[in-house]
Amino acid sequence: MQNLQKIIELASKKCDLDITREDKKLLNPNWLLDSIITEAEEVREEMYPNNNAHLEDELGDILWSWITLVEKLKREGLVGSHEDIFKRTIKKYEERIEPLNGTMDDYDTWKKVKVKQKEDLEREKFKML
Repeated sequence: MQNLQKIIELASKKCDLDITREDKKLLNPNWLLDSIITEAEEVREEMYPNNNAHLEDELGDILWSWITLVEKLKREGLVGSHEDIFKRTIKKYEERIEPLNGTMDDYDTWKKVKVKQKEDLEREKFKML
């Protein structure tokens, strides 16, 4: 977690620098989403044996872009914090994974849990309005 915190701190500093420079492209969260898509394609190109260094580097680029995107969205008031996202993700996948038992019934279970989660998100959204 210490390494992740360091990346978050660096991304925050990078966002501050982008604001200071008034770099319109880098201030736009959509640019970062496009960057993540590009980096995902680069990961695909590096997925072969004996290529750990390049593959890990490209995966790191996705992580960096995602963390920087969250920093920008936080500053715009569109999301809470990285920790909020981590907690929500853990809750989401615990609810989906815990009831699975390794059979073909898992697909139906996953779908049912997913439907309930979407309903819960809608209720949460309306509570915030």
